[in-house]
Amino acid sequence: MRLYSQMTLAELQEEMERLHVEAKEKKKLGDHSQLAIITQKYFMAKSYYLGTSEFRIGSKYSVPDYDQPFTIDYFNGVFAWGRFPDSDEQTGFPVGMLELWFD
Repeated sequence: MRLYSQMTLAELQEEMERLHVEAKEKKKLGDHSQLAIITQKYFMAKSYYLGTSEFRIGSKYSVPDYDQPFTIDYFNGVFAWGRFPDSDEQTGFPVGMLELWFD
C-alpha cells in the first residue's frame, strides 16, 4: 500500500470511503480494537486530503472525545500541535480530527 503522502486527492477520497465502510462493519461486529485502528487511519487519510491550509494557528478547534477547545500553536506535517485551556502540555492531533470550535 502506498503512503498517504504519496496518494492523489482522488486516491485519498477512495481510501476514506473504504475505511468508512470497514469501520461500519467492525462497529456492527463489536470489534472495538479494530474499529479504533480503522478510525485513526481514516483521520490520517482525511488529514492528508485536507492539508493544513484551512487551519489557523491561534484558532480554537474541537477534538472528538474532548469537551474543551484545542488551540493550535504550530503544525508538523499534517499534525496540529497545541494546548487545551487547563493544560500547559502540548498535544498533537492529525488535522483531520479537528473541527472549528463554536462557543
